[in-house]
Amino acid sequence: MHRALRQQGFAVEYAGDYAQVIALLRARRFDVVLLEVTGEHAVEPAVAAALEVKRGNAQQFVGYLADASLETSGLAGDAVMPRSAAKVEDALRRYVRD
Repeated sequence: MHRALRQQGFAVEYAGDYAQVIALLRARRFDVVLLEVTGEHAVEPAVAAALEVKRGNAQQFVGYLADASLETSGLAGDAVMPRSAAKVEDALRRYVRD
């Protein structure tokens, strides 16, 4: 996904897991934090990471990249965006515009 976003013109920093997201946020600021949720098993760790991000900066935008089947699985953040390179570009551009 990070390569697809880069190809679409977004500046992307890749974290290999949710713990690395927190480390990156300690080092610098980001406009948007996107947590990719690859399946039901990843929902709880993703939400825990999002909560930790929000504790550090309540104003930080935290969104999830998740398949539609996971939208009702308890993801709590600013947005749930499609886990599709073709669709996420429009969702991110809408956010950046607003």
